[in-house]
Amino acid sequence: MIARVVVIVLATLLPAACGKPPVHVQIPFMALFEGSPIACGSGDVGLTDLRFYVYDLHLTDAAGNQQKLDLNADNGWQQAGLALLDLETGDGRCTNGTLELNDKLSGSIAADDYRGLSFTLGVPFEQNHGDPLLAEPPLGDAAMHWHWRGGYKFLRAGIATVDDGFWIHLGSTGCEGTLQSISRCSAPNRVTVQLEDFVPGRDVVVVELDKLVPRLELEDGSPTDCSSGPSEEHCANVFQALGLDHASGMTDGVQRLFSSRAAP
Repeated sequence: MIARVVVIVLATLLPAACGKPPVHVQIPFMALFEGSPIACGSGDVGLTDLRFYVYDLHLTDAAGNQQKLDLNADNGWQQAGLALLDLETGDGRCTNGTLELNDKLSGSIAADDYRGLSFTLGVPFEQNHGDPLLAEPPLGDAAMHWHWRGGYKFLRAGIATVDDGFWIHLGSTGCEGTLQSISRCSAPNRVTVQLEDFVPGRDVVVVELDKLVPRLELEDGSPTDCSSGPSEEHCANVFQALGLDHASGMTDGVQRLFSSRAAP
């Protein structure tokens, strides 16, 4: 009987003992406009803001299965399962930004030959409607919270020329209830991102801002904006580029904002 128990215990432990050890992974991000790097101090077309939350990160292994990437909690930019990317540096045209930069994700995952990356742009519903004054980083950033909508801005992005500009605030809308007591939002506005060809250690995630704001929007001499409202006509191209239905805030196509390429 004792021998049988030992065999059962060994059989239970064997798969864990033979599992692949975790490895550290960094996923860098960079912003482009029409194929060229864009920053707060860029000349012709420059950033005015670029901050966004991501969660539900997975890498696709050699067999085509998605494996969870465990983010390293760092008491600043990342907590378990959620991170804030900040690609603006508070200089140049980014007058409402911060000097701090966070252009990469850091996490661990079982060693494998990974060939794809997926994540969601946004904040999970369960975390989206708490009080930012009581939240752990990176959800304690008041600049990323929409008090009047009862949740967070999933994305703050802005682009400007000398005499024109366009800024975007993306977040859930049509939310019912009050802060910390939201029951539902009629338009979730979370973006599903699936990059089929992404190799950790080789590639960078590219934020192609001209997909959100074509140059034509920056040449009409009339600064405009999109705050995710279903009646805002200037949101039409933004939501199409994000793969979202403008009315319902649900996935309706493939997003074009994020792509991947070999790191420079």
